[in-house]
Amino acid sequence: MASLASFGDKSIEKDIYAGIVTSLTFHNDSILLVGHGPFLKVYNVRTGNLLTNKCILPANRIHRIVLAPHVVNNNEMEIRQLAVFGSKFISILELKTNQQEAHISIRQSIGPFKDWIMDAQWFYDDQERSHPTKMTLVYGHNNVEIYDFKSSIPKLLYSAQCEVRCILYSARIYGHSAETLIIASGTVFNQVHLWKPHEKNEQDDAVVYKQLIGHEGVIFGVRFNQDASQIISVSDDRTIRLWSLNDEKSKPLVLFGHTARVWDCQFVDDYLVSISEDSTCRVWRNSLNANEDDEDDGDCIACWEGHASKNVWSCAINPENKIVATGGQDSGIRLWSLSSIKNNKIDSEDDLVAFPLPQDRNKDNIRNFVITKDRCIIAATTEGYLLKCNATELPYAWKEIQHDESYRNYAIMKNSDCGRVVVVGNIFGDLVIISPADAFEPFKITAHKQKLFEIFIEPSSDENILYVVSNGYNDSVLFHRLDLSGDKPVIQTLFDLEMPAERTTVMSLGYAEDKKILICGSRESALLVYRLPCHTTVPEGNIINLKPALQLRRSHGKQAITSVLIKKTMDSLDEEDSIVFWTTGRDGCYIQYRLGLLHSTDEQVQETQSGIASQGDMTLSGHDMILEKLYRNRVTKGTLEGSLILDGELLLMGFFRKNFFIYNEKKNFVMVAINCGGGHRRWGFNTLDVKLNKSSFAFIRKEVLYAYLRDTSSTTDGFNDSILQTNYHGREVRAIRFLPLLSDSHSLLFATGGEDTILRIQQYMPQYANKLYTHVNIRKHTTVIKSIDFSQGISSLLFSSGGLEELRCWKVEAQPSKTHGGIVSLNCLEVATCPALSEDIETRIMDTTAFAIDSKRGLHIIGAVYSDAMIRFWLFNETTRKFSLIADGTWHAKCILQITHVKREDGIYFFTSATDGRVAVWDISDDLYTAITSNEQLEIEPTKAAFRLSEPAFHYSVHMSGVNALETVLFGKDVLVVTGGEDNAVSIAKIEINDQYVQLIGKPFIVPHAHASSVTGIKYMDNAVFTTSTDQRLNIWHVDPQEVSLTLKSAVYMDVPDPSALDAVVFNNDVHVAITGVGLQSIRYPQQNK
Repeated sequence: MASLASFGDKSIEKDIYAGIVTSLTFHNDSILLVGHGPFLKVYNVRTGNLLTNKCILPANRIHRIVLAPHVVNNNEMEIRQLAVFGSKFISILELKTNQQEAHISIRQSIGPFKDWIMDAQWFYDDQERSHPTKMTLVYGHNNVEIYDFKSSIPKLLYSAQCEVRCILYSARIYGHSAETLIIASGTVFNQVHLWKPHEKNEQDDAVVYKQLIGHEGVIFGVRFNQDASQIISVSDDRTIRLWSLNDEKSKPLVLFGHTARVWDCQFVDDYLVSISEDSTCRVWRNSLNANEDDEDDGDCIACWEGHASKNVWSCAINPENKIVATGGQDSGIRLWSLSSIKNNKIDSEDDLVAFPLPQDRNKDNIRNFVITKDRCIIAATTEGYLLKCNATELPYAWKEIQHDESYRNYAIMKNSDCGRVVVVGNIFGDLVIISPADAFEPFKITAHKQKLFEIFIEPSSDENILYVVSNGYNDSVLFHRLDLSGDKPVIQTLFDLEMPAERTTVMSLGYAEDKKILICGSRESALLVYRLPCHTTVPEGNIINLKPALQLRRSHGKQAITSVLIKKTMDSLDEEDSIVFWTTGRDGCYIQYRLGLLHSTDEQVQETQSGIASQGDMTLSGHDMILEKLYRNRVTKGTLEGSLILDGELLLMGFFRKNFFIYNEKKNFVMVAINCGGGHRRWGFNTLDVKLNKSSFAFIRKEVLYAYLRDTSSTTDGFNDSILQTNYHGREVRAIRFLPLLSDSHSLLFATGGEDTILRIQQYMPQYANKLYTHVNIRKHTTVIKSIDFSQGISSLLFSSGGLEELRCWKVEAQPSKTHGGIVSLNCLEVATCPALSEDIETRIMDTTAFAIDSKRGLHIIGAVYSDAMIRFWLFNETTRKFSLIADGTWHAKCILQITHVKREDGIYFFTSATDGRVAVWDISDDLYTAITSNEQLEIEPTKAAFRLSEPAFHYSVHMSGVNALETVLFGKDVLVVTGGEDNAVSIAKIEINDQYVQLIGKPFIVPHAHASSVTGIKYMDNAVFTTSTDQRLNIWHVDPQEVSLTLKSAVYMDVPDPSALDAVVFNNDVHVAITGVGLQSIRYPQQNK
C-alpha cells in the first residue's frame, strides 16, 4: 500500500523503493516477513509471490520484527500478533495469512519512547501466552522498561537501569517472564554484559552477573541459543565468538573468516549462520556441541555470495531449519538451502563415484572420455581400447566397444548434445563415429593428415542431422554433415575453413544454422566468423575452401576462447538480421556480442584478407556484417571453460584453484563447487535443467575417472527460486537520469550509477512487486560513477563519468514492447572512452552536461567539470566514435561541482558552480560552432584544445560554501537559475542575457534554512522545484517566475539514507520524482500544469 502526503488538493504517493532490507523473520516454514525500510512485506518463499506490502513506520526503518508465540487458525487463515520497531517507535500488528494471501492491520502505533529501542520481546505468563499485551524493551543506554499495551495509552509496569551505564551497540532479550528475563548488552567497551532486570543492588541498579571479555571491537550483535546455555557475539573486529554459559572455565570459540565487520550470527541446530559487511553469509559448525573426539574447531563449511557489493544486513531461518533468507543493502532477498551445503560444495572423494578399470586390464588407464546426458560414459584408454559404462546401472561395469592401435596414448573425443553420437579422433587424423546406444556399428573415415586437435558437434533443426567440425593439429579445419536418418549413417565433408596468416588454433565454436554463420574461437584469443553456403550447392566429392568474413584478435586479451554460445531464441532488436552470442575465456571473463548481418547486393561473398584483423575493438565492420561487443564481465579470478543457456539463464563453467564451479550469470551466484584438483584435465558436464537436476560432472584425476552424480536440484528444500527479491545497487547511488526514450509507448526508462561502479538501465514497471525491471547491469568503470547524461543524435547516447576522469559513451537501442506496458527490448553498447588528461589520478569528473550540436552529423558536446577546478568541453563524433577536446580552462580555482546548459535561438549558454559558492555563466557558442566545422582536424590531435576558456560572461555569489545542486530553466528570453548549497540553503535567480551583456534581474531569492543539512539534488518540473538533502527530505517548492521566489508547498520524508542525486519526469500525466542514495525511492502525483 502507498504512503500518502498532502500536496495542495492532490496527493503524493510513494512509489518505487529499492533500499536496505533491515529485518527478516519467518512466520512459518513458507511465510517470510520482511522489513524493507518502512515497509512490511509478506512473501511466500515456496512460490516466490509477494502476498502484501504495507507501510508501517512512515519515518523510520523496521529494525526488528517480534512475533507473538501463539498462532490462531481460523477458516484456513493463520492469525498472529506481532510487533515491529525502529528508532523510538513500535507498532503492534495483526497478521492474517495463508499460502495465497496475507493481510496486515495496525492495531497500535506507539512512540516516541524515551530512547532508541535496541530489542523488544513479548512478556507473558502461561495464562497470557495466547494473547500477550506486555512487552520488554531494552534501550540504547542499557536500561529496560516493561509496558502493557492493552489500552491506547501504554502503561509502564517496571523499569531497571543496568549498573554499567553506557551506550549499547546491540542488545538481546532472553525470556518472557520476570523469572527468566536476561539481558545481553553489547557495549562500547568491546564486552558483552549479562544482567537480570529483576535482580538489583542497593542503589536500585540491576547487577551484571557475567562479563564476556575478548573482543577487540564494539559488539554489533548478540544472540542466545534456545536454552541460554550458549551465547554468540559478533564484532567490529571481524570475529564471531561463541561462549559457553554453563562452563565457567571454558574459553570462547573464536571464528575467523569474514573479511569485514560482522553484523549478526544465529544458532541453527549444530550450525551457526553469520552475516557481514563483506556481503557474504557464512555457515559454521558449532563445535561446542561436538563430541570430545571430534577435532572440528568450527570451520566455515559454506560461504554464500549473492548480494551485490556491500553488507548483508538481515538473516532469518525457517522453523524447519532448512531455508536461510538473507537481506542486503542491495535491496535483494536471497534464499539458501542449509541441507544443500553438502550438495553444493563437494570437497571429499566420499561424495564422488570412481570408475576404475577392471584389474585384468593391468596398467591400462583412461586417457580421455565423454559423458552423455543419459550418463553413458565412453572412454578411450592408453592401450587403444574404447570402452562403455552406464553410470545409471549398478554395479558399474565397463564394456569393450572396439580395440584400435591408433587410439593408443592419444584420442580426442566429443559427444553430441542429444547423446546419439560420439566422434573419436586419433593420432593419424581419422574420425570414428560411435553410437552409445549401439544403433549402428562404429565406422571410420580419413579426414586429416595429422592427429586431431579438437572435435566439435553442432545440432541441427533436423534431429537426424548433425554438423561435425574437426580441427587437425597444424592442419585444416573441416566442416562435415552427418546424416543419421538411414540404417547406416552418412558423413559428407563440405568445407575447408581457412585460417588467417597469424597462428590460429580453433578450440571452440558455435553454428547458427538458420543464418549459415559459423563462429570460431581460438587458443590465441581470435574470433573468426564464416558465412557457409547451403550444403546442397556443394557437389558430391568436392570440398569448398572458405575464408573468414570477419576476424577479431585478442578478444579475451591473450587468453584462449573456451566456448562460443549462440542464443537460440532470437529476441534481440533486429532478430531477423542479427545473431547474439557469448564467448568465455581463460581470462575469467565472458563477453556478449551481436553480429549484425547486412543485405549485400553482391552475389560474391567477400572475405577478409589473410593477416588483416581488428584488435579487440568494440565494433568491427566487414563487407556484409557488423560485430558489436555488447557486454563484458569478469566473474572469476580463475578460468571460464564453458557455457550453457537453459530456461533463459546463462550458466558459466570454470575452474578456480582446486574447484570446478557452475556460475549462474542471471542470479550472480556459484551454484555448485566441486574439488577436482583444478583445471588442465579432461572433464565433462551435463544437466537436465537450470536447477542442476540430474546433473553430472566427470573428470580424470591421477589416471582414475571420477564423477559427481546429482539427482536433486540446487534449490530444493521448499523454494523454487533463490532470488526472492531482485537486487539493486550494492553501494551508494550517485547518479540518476530519466531517459527520453519510448515515452510515447508508455515506457519509462532511467539510468543509475554509483559507488559500486555499475551502470544500470531500468524500466518502471508498476505491476511488478519492486516496480522496476533491470535491462542493463554493466561494470566497466574503474571507480565511482558520479554523473549520467543523455544526448540524441544519429543514435541515442549515454555519457557516464566519475572517478579517475573516466568518461564513457554508450549507445542505447530500444524498441517498444508488443504489449501495453510490457518489457521493452533494449541493448546498451559501449562505444568509446574519453582520454584522461590530468596527471593526478585522484582527479574526478564531478558533473557533465551533454547535447547534440549537430544531430545529423552525429556531433555532440559534452561539458565536464573536474575536481581540480578544470572545465573541459569535448566533442564526440558518432561516426568515428572519437572524443576530441574543444576547450579547457579554469576560473573557479576550487573544485567545480556542477555544470548545466540552456539552448536559446541565439546560442548555447553554460552554467557552472563550485565550492567557492559562486555560479558562473559561459558564452562560448561562436567558438564552439567554429571549432566543429573542422572536427576532422580536432581528431588528429584529440587532446589539444581548439581554444582556451578565460573569464565567464557573468558570475555571482549565492551560497556561503559549495553549490552542490544547479538547475537552469529557460523562461522566455531569460534564464531561471535554481541552486542548492552545502549551507542548507536553496536559491532562485533570474538572469537576463542579450547581445551586450549578461546580468541578474534583481537579487537572488534565498531560502537560508531550506533543509536541515546540505542540499544534494535539485530539479525543476511542472512549475515546481524539487530539492533533496542529507536530511532525507524531499521538499516541493512553488515557483513564482515573475517575483522570482520559492514557496514551500510540501515536504516528504524519504526512506533512502544519504540522498545524493535527484531527477524528475512527466510520464502518463503524472510527475515522477526519484532520489538516490543508499538505494532509490520515487514519488508520483498527478501533473498540475498540463
